[in-house]
Amino acid sequence: MKRIMILAGGHDQAAFIGELRRLIPDVYIILLDMNPNVLAAKVADKMLTISTMDFEKVEQAAIEENVDYIMTACGDQPLLTVGLISDKLGLPCYLSKYQILNLTNKKNMKKVMVENGIPTSKYKTFSATDEIEDTGLRYPLIVKPADSNGSKGVRKVTSREELQKKVKEAASYSVSNTIIVEEFNEGEEISCDFYIQNGVAKEILKLQSNKFRVDDNITSIIYQSIIPAPFLNETARNKLNEIANKIAKVYHLENTPLLIQAIVDGDNVNILEFSARLGGGSKYKTIENVTGFNVLGACAESMLGKKPSIPIIEDKGLCYSKCHFYVTGGRLCQIKGIEQLINEGIIDEFLPTTPMNVEINKPSSSGDRIGSIFITANNYSELQQKVEYSIQKIQVINEKGEDMLMRNMYLNQPPYNVKD
Repeated sequence: MKRIMILAGGHDQAAFIGELRRLIPDVYIILLDMNPNVLAAKVADKMLTISTMDFEKVEQAAIEENVDYIMTACGDQPLLTVGLISDKLGLPCYLSKYQILNLTNKKNMKKVMVENGIPTSKYKTFSATDEIEDTGLRYPLIVKPADSNGSKGVRKVTSREELQKKVKEAASYSVSNTIIVEEFNEGEEISCDFYIQNGVAKEILKLQSNKFRVDDNITSIIYQSIIPAPFLNETARNKLNEIANKIAKVYHLENTPLLIQAIVDGDNVNILEFSARLGGGSKYKTIENVTGFNVLGACAESMLGKKPSIPIIEDKGLCYSKCHFYVTGGRLCQIKGIEQLINEGIIDEFLPTTPMNVEINKPSSSGDRIGSIFITANNYSELQQKVEYSIQKIQVINEKGEDMLMRNMYLNQPPYNVKD
């Protein structure tokens, strides 16, 4: 019997455990997470309440449980723990310790991009204790932790007065207490998924991430993904494919997913960051819905040392959207309208990411979503109509019976594609 330790226990990890059980029917799963009530706890064989970033306790647990593998899915910070502990204990891992160190630290990543001609914003690095007078960079700036998970701690600043304060805030999310300050670039945010086999990057999916700024303290949160990316032209698409193969070559990647986040403005491409993993927020499900490719299963195979079969992705001529839900704050008691919308053929499915009867705060990062809906349409206009109808019908009810769903990011939104 194989014994596998899984770090973090959200919706993506629960689905990943399902793929492992499909591949290894008698596998024994030990789950580690600080929250004993996470979704994946229900599908694990054993739950340990341990922080995935507590290297010493994770190592001790791995030894005591006599595990054959340590794994995670869809997160950068747990991936670092996987690499370090697997290397120390001599356990197999689909990435080396040094690959993971360079792929999970944005300071290292920026250095590699500059050295290898991968287009990225001008930047400088700081710590929370640095007194920053003049960065030499053009405002506005983006301040972000060098090694955080998702969009936590990422802030936009427009003046020198704001900068020191935001650096200290961002540092609280960094394991190494290191901050990246980079120039802000206008354009559309594009998320690109590739699968690398034998060092060659195969394109799986490119989507546009629409963002909303909650308040002056939060840079923005992703509230919607649109496929195909409405404003991604062929020149930019080809540049992204070339960059993916360059990253695979520079990092010696052989058998792994590759996620690239970029800002695209016309033909211009600017790389924000990348990682040898799947995106979070049920990104695996989006890929499967659009392409039919079970990418989460492929990831599980790669982590077990196998080479998955990567299909040729065909364009079905349809449009898709995944819409994320955020709330103003309160206890999550009920979500209304989902069943009706599915029965009417407006939405395909609902993907919950937060258990019921827990307290939810106003969003501070994209990871604070409570769930998402997936919609398919024949064109962008129909897609927008379905999204607007769905957002009005769905209610997220708190303990007082009030609707706390935030709809403002969807209101007065311009057409997804003015040429449609």
